[in-house]
Amino acid sequence: MKKILLITCVVVSILVFSCSKSSTEPEDKELILSIIPSEQTVNTGSDATYSVKIENVSDLFAITCEIVFDSTKVTLPDNPVTDGNFWTADFISTSIGDSDRLNVCIGLEQTAGEDGLDGDGILFDFKVTGIQAGESDLIFQNLNLIDEDGEPVDDFNEIEIKNGKLIIQ
Repeated sequence: MKKILLITCVVVSILVFSCSKSSTEPEDKELILSIIPSEQTVNTGSDATYSVKIENVSDLFAITCEIVFDSTKVTLPDNPVTDGNFWTADFISTSIGDSDRLNVCIGLEQTAGEDGLDGDGILFDFKVTGIQAGESDLIFQNLNLIDEDGEPVDDFNEIEIKNGKLIIQ
């Protein structure tokens, strides 16, 4: 009887531990878009360079976004955008600077095969110039992350966005 009780306890323990939440299966990771570093300090008249990083994306074909800033504190230098290392295939990139925002559009060139990109990486780098002492947030607006079919990427409605800040002294 003791052996049956001991065997039952072992079997129940194995079932409890094998069915617990701490399984070895990977968890769904959250889609994240970040401006990194999140904060920088520069002197008046100096440039700051930021990167836009994507994490845990599936089938990304293109991004369009605006990065909005306080135009009384920040301006854009000439050619403020550099394409990031995430774009491993042929792509098209354009950016337009307005007085209070940077508009960026980067997309893959369509091929006969599967074109979307997965994973983590730097989508683009951008520069801003501090023109007056103070602070300016760098905020994503009008963001679109689309897949090869022109639809929002998976988990787009649950994306975590991490904006940036520039401090000018």
